[in-house]
Amino acid sequence: MPTLTVGFQTMPNGKDVDTHGVIPKMIEVVKESGLTYEVGPMETVVEGDYDKIMSVIKETQEVGIQHGATEVFTNIKMHYKSDGVSIADKKKDV
Repeated sequence: MPTLTVGFQTMPNGKDVDTHGVIPKMIEVVKESGLTYEVGPMETVVEGDYDKIMSVIKETQEVGIQHGATEVFTNIKMHYKSDGVSIADKKKDV
């Protein structure tokens, strides 16, 4: 499968969850993944193989639960092209 670009936002939710403490741990998962990524104020964008990206998103969700969230909401946007698409491709004309 070609490279795709995915924007995702993982939001831990729970009565006593300190999101300022959990979100950096989630971002650490992305950093350690080896994927090309950009962290933005509202979402993180990654590029790579579909299965690897979905695995990283799943791991960020698990980190939320491990750190006290009772549930985790995740918004995902995917850009797929048969010949691949990168973050740099998407920013070329900006």
